Amino acid sequence: MAGDTVTVEGIVTLDARGKTGLGGFYLQSGESGADDDPATSKAVFVYTRDSQSGTGRRARVTGVVKEYEGLTELSPVHDVTDCGPATLPAPESLMTAWPLSGRNAERLEGMRVGSDSPLTVIDTYQLARFGTVTLALAPQYQPTRTRSPGPAALELKTRQSKHRLLLDDARAVQNPVMVHPPEAGLSADRTLRAGMRLGIESAVLDYRYDEWRLQPMQPPRALAGNERPKPPGPTEPGVYRLVSFNLGNLFNGDGQGSGFPTERGADTAREWQRQRAKLVAAIDRLDADLLVLSEVENDGAGRHAALAELVRLLDGDWRWVLPGQGGPGTDAIRVALAYRADRIRTVGEPETVTGGPFDALSRVPLIQRFRPVDGGQLFRVAANHFKSRRCQGATGTNRAAGDGQGCYSAARMASAKQLASALSSSDRAVPTVIGGDLNSYVREDPIRTLQAAGYGVPVNPPPPTYRYRGRAGTLDYLMIDQAGHSRVDDYGVWAINANEPRALDYNLEYHPKGRAERLFEPGPWRSSDHDPVYLDLRLRH
Repeated sequence: MAGDTVTVEGIVTLDARGKTGLGGFYLQSGESGADDDPATSKAVFVYTRDSQSGTGRRARVTGVVKEYEGLTELSPVHDVTDCGPATLPAPESLMTAWPLSGRNAERLEGMRVGSDSPLTVIDTYQLARFGTVTLALAPQYQPTRTRSPGPAALELKTRQSKHRLLLDDARAVQNPVMVHPPEAGLSADRTLRAGMRLGIESAVLDYRYDEWRLQPMQPPRALAGNERPKPPGPTEPGVYRLVSFNLGNLFNGDGQGSGFPTERGADTAREWQRQRAKLVAAIDRLDADLLVLSEVENDGAGRHAALAELVRLLDGDWRWVLPGQGGPGTDAIRVALAYRADRIRTVGEPETVTGGPFDALSRVPLIQRFRPVDGGQLFRVAANHFKSRRCQGATGTNRAAGDGQGCYSAARMASAKQLASALSSSDRAVPTVIGGDLNSYVREDPIRTLQAAGYGVPVNPPPPTYRYRGRAGTLDYLMIDQAGHSRVDDYGVWAINANEPRALDYNLEYHPKGRAERLFEPGPWRSSDHDPVYLDLRLRH
């Protein structure tokens, strides 16, 4: 009927005509006016600023039928007449249209719905920017976390995409001063974490910008689920804690309060102060003995270097390992090792691995041996940051193979092979830990290459450390060889970042006046976009 002028009558279920609204209202048949065809929707969106009628009232509308990017609406509207109060139609069960695709969802388009089961928050990336949250029936994980790359992983990804939808905020405004959900508004100490569950009792099923959405008629009800975790407890005497942490581009300008914007990371001195405060809080609460760090500014070894400044701010007597022959590479970022000098000490000179993929793709690894200061087991740590999955500049075998491993999988696998070979050429009897951001999920080729070389994670599969487009997965590792496996006391992830809304981080972009201050606290939450991993090793008996 597109292009036809029609007159319809129904009940206004959700009025979104305000200054920041969607530019119209949803009109749905009452029970007495509905047809008997269960395959067709009983509602339509009316695109108008006409002030007649409102939520809970019957309206008669004359307008032109239009399909606007998949949404059936009346536009332009010639006349709106208020016909008096009416009882809202009861919400239909959203689950009857699940998964939301094709005619299955079309039959409820524009209608009032509710969910029989709580829905799980899987992504909050656009929460503060556009007011949207991605929901699913259950948590979703990167397919190559549990499935080998190839058809099975791709099939799972396709299936996941059909079992999700957006929770919108019935507003057409960017960067709102108040961010919902949660019902009382997002703040530094009132978050909306991925993994939390929401009860959706009353909303309109909408379709905009190529995605099915819920426009809430009443605030979603927050239910228990995935609350902020406490930091790992203290270690016992003789047990030492290693932490792998991607710092989310630690750049400090010139190290003297200016030199901003930087190539990456903080754009201003104020952003740097906010980032620094969060990272210091996170690291201090982990009570680590040794840090395996990635995304650190590659700015030399002077006192004004970003890492030197961070280390000075940490609780305890912290030192950092200066790169040995071969240096930290030429990338804008490098890996680093820092340690509590009152608890452990370095043994011998540091080593690096250069050539091959480490010349221009993966960051140059840094290898150092350590021993507890009062005696104990000698051990070795290799800090790494393999090439990212972004496709910029990818050519030949580094292009995405369509198996779920993303771009530069070949470079990451070559990095794993060369690293394992370098480590096996010396100190074979010394317990060795490979740590850092490997940019590879658990079942992907680079991780399997390291496993074949004798390195493993004590927990299978390891807890997620990163979240991308609603799917959680592990990119950050502390993998230990067979010589050290018996010394593992504990292994885990402190989930302080990947599940938190990005609006809580140090950045000041997109914040309206006053919001950045309300959402910020100098605590560990959203100190980076990766979660830190910890491995406790028993090095003294």
